Amino acid sequence: MCAVSVATSVGDVRRIARGPMRRLFVGQLLNALGNGLTLAWLVPYLREVRRLPFEVATGLLAWQAILALAVSPVAGTLVDRYGPRRVLMSGVLFAAVGVFAYGQIQTGSVPQAVAATTLVAIGGAGIWGPAAALTARLVPADDRPAAFGFSFMLLNLGLGLGGLISATIVDLQRPGTFELLYTLTALAYLLLFVAVLSMGDVGNRPVEDAAGAARDEGSWRDVLRDRTLLRFVAFGLVLLTCGYGSVDAGLSFYIVRTLGLPEAVVGVVFATNTTMIVLLQLVVLSLLKGRSRSRALALVGLLWGVAWLLFAAAGGVAPMWMAVGLLMLAFGIFALGETVWSPVAPALLNDLAPEHLRGRYNAFQSLLWGVAGALGPLLVGGLLTPVEGTVWTLTLATGCLVAAVLALRLGRRLTPRQDGRTGEDPDPDSDGGLRVPVA
Repeated sequence: MCAVSVATSVGDVRRIARGPMRRLFVGQLLNALGNGLTLAWLVPYLREVRRLPFEVATGLLAWQAILALAVSPVAGTLVDRYGPRRVLMSGVLFAAVGVFAYGQIQTGSVPQAVAATTLVAIGGAGIWGPAAALTARLVPADDRPAAFGFSFMLLNLGLGLGGLISATIVDLQRPGTFELLYTLTALAYLLLFVAVLSMGDVGNRPVEDAAGAARDEGSWRDVLRDRTLLRFVAFGLVLLTCGYGSVDAGLSFYIVRTLGLPEAVVGVVFATNTTMIVLLQLVVLSLLKGRSRSRALALVGLLWGVAWLLFAAAGGVAPMWMAVGLLMLAFGIFALGETVWSPVAPALLNDLAPEHLRGRYNAFQSLLWGVAGALGPLLVGGLLTPVEGTVWTLTLATGCLVAAVLALRLGRRLTPRQDGRTGEDPDPDSDGGLRVPVA
């Protein structure tokens, strides 16, 4: 069964990964490899190498999230006006300059660190949403889950390899090693730029209606009138805050300070997560075919809730190897949820989106990540202590289960097509599953 599933998914990916889409995949893999070189090192680099106060180093992450919230709607509007490819290329250049600037920060220079972070934040807002919109334009609706899922697998593969490479280079006593890593990361962004540039004029042409005339660009008012989209956003905000936002903000602290385990355990646990994603993504892609997307998203909430319960249980387990094993199992289950989220959520969002508003709809992805990235640290600061993590983990488990319920409620508003049940036709006499149209 597993071999058949993988073969089916490989066939889907081969069909998709041709022409411009293949170039985008290659560019994304190389870019992820470059980001993996520096992803885990920003705060230690700024604190230990460039001698910035710890509060400044962590505050820059909050500044980056705030800027992403401000810039993402602008990027979405520009995508709808000029096409995703142009906006994506601009975002990549901003990010390339920003990460290169990180490596050139002088000791103690807060203004330089802020400037570099600003460029990276603007670039990031111009990459993720536009890249999703470009993928949606290049790939037929039925193949979008495979495209988004494979892209997510490449992202994790690149980040994992980049992290392994950086571990052999980085030295906190030698600033030159960080200058090298950030230069290589900037080069990886330029390789993505070249890949997108080589795609030709795809994604740049204005959206046309059936008669061949350019369609009206619409507005954010049209987007915000879509109640189904707003329900998707509410669900995504709860799930991502209790998922990625909290994992990134507090899991390492929980493992080392609250559970008192060695720092090396963090690397082992996170490596388990990345490995599971790479191994399982193609299998999960095949299993999701033709199944309800809302129920799949509810399953993500359930899996992540179970993962947080296992994280909580690890605090009461001895000896150490059993606690580490429980943490690995928990993060493996979390990874399984990620392999479901990555193809389903962006595919559903793009099926909700009218073509002329696709950029604005995909901007909500960046907004969700930004808000979740800001709320996650707040939960860590309010609920997680060096000696007690039960309240934190149980709160997050509860939040994930609430998100699962929200996903099921969202499913009531989706047509069978939007919900991924492509073999079914909507009931013409019922409006219960139809999305509220936008003008």
